[in-house]
Amino acid sequence: MADTSKFDVIIIGGGIAGLSLAVLQAKANSRVLLIEKADYPRHKVCGEYISLESWEFIERLGIPLREMQLSVINKLRITAQSGLSLSTALDLGGFGLSRYLLEEELYKLALSLGVEVMTNTTYLSHQKENSVYYLKTTAGTYCSTVLCGAFGKYAPRSFYRKHTENQNWVGVKYHIRHEHPKDEIVLHSFDGGYCGMSKIEHDKSCLCYIVSSDKLNAANNNVVALEQQTLRKNPHLDKIFAEARFLFDQPMIISNVTFDIKKPTHDGVFYIGDSAGTIAPLSGNGMSNAFRSAFLLNKSLSLLQKGQLNLPQTLVNYHSAWHKAFAQRIKTGRVMHHFFCKPTLNTASIRILKYANPIHKFIIRQTHGKSF
Repeated sequence: MADTSKFDVIIIGGGIAGLSLAVLQAKANSRVLLIEKADYPRHKVCGEYISLESWEFIERLGIPLREMQLSVINKLRITAQSGLSLSTALDLGGFGLSRYLLEEELYKLALSLGVEVMTNTTYLSHQKENSVYYLKTTAGTYCSTVLCGAFGKYAPRSFYRKHTENQNWVGVKYHIRHEHPKDEIVLHSFDGGYCGMSKIEHDKSCLCYIVSSDKLNAANNNVVALEQQTLRKNPHLDKIFAEARFLFDQPMIISNVTFDIKKPTHDGVFYIGDSAGTIAPLSGNGMSNAFRSAFLLNKSLSLLQKGQLNLPQTLVNYHSAWHKAFAQRIKTGRVMHHFFCKPTLNTASIRILKYANPIHKFIIRQTHGKSF
């Protein structure tokens, strides 16, 4: 095919996973093309809690977390719609950092390392010829022997996608000003969903909730009505919505969210982050999971680039590493997600966990991985 540019790695999607992999591969002297349909900086729906398992990795990438004066979060509080509350220590803990700031820093870092980042560029199609992928975009056609999907929850056409969930979910995010402990992350449940809140940079808080699309439909697709009719039945959330100063003109909203387990590899393509399967928020640390998937894929690609594995072996190697890292988190998250969205089950669960310290400590360990 004519009029193409050759790269070692092409990454479709410039979120946390895609940008992190681009940085890692650039540091390994690969010629990297990253294609992003939007621009930076931008807000995205995300809980913005990152467990400390990712701290060292992020600093190795080149993001100076220690200079950002971020609050360490080492406490967890869970509340039920009934008002019942459970507080516990987070053994590993985490910190809060907005996607807006984090992606902007990763983007600038990628550019400084020579990654070719094409923003406001849309993927159109791809085909494979003689072990080379030819990728057509709105900016031109490019080719590479390694193709990575980092496009998030929604797969473009021609990429692997799985649609088996009977129920869809809606995610809503705000940044707010609200007085609450800097060292605590809170999960407030309500009928049909749950809401997380924790501090991020500049003493702001991220308030992010996920709710069944049925609940939003019942509120005539009006988010304010949904919050009044459903979320604020939890007295803790009612207090927040009454007292907080909301910093966005409009909430960030993402719809048609499913928690399908997809595949980390398919038809010769590598998938990272939510592209490999959106993990229920209660399995913890969506941003940490994105970082870890980039770390794992980079390890596998390093073996390919050193000639220690061929491409089929590299696909198998990454597939195995991904499942080892995330399979148990997915199982735990799906079970917790079910309990948190049912008020009666949630109240009973919190009552049990309140007096069963080993159980909730075990659950926390399942949702926080080891440093990498």
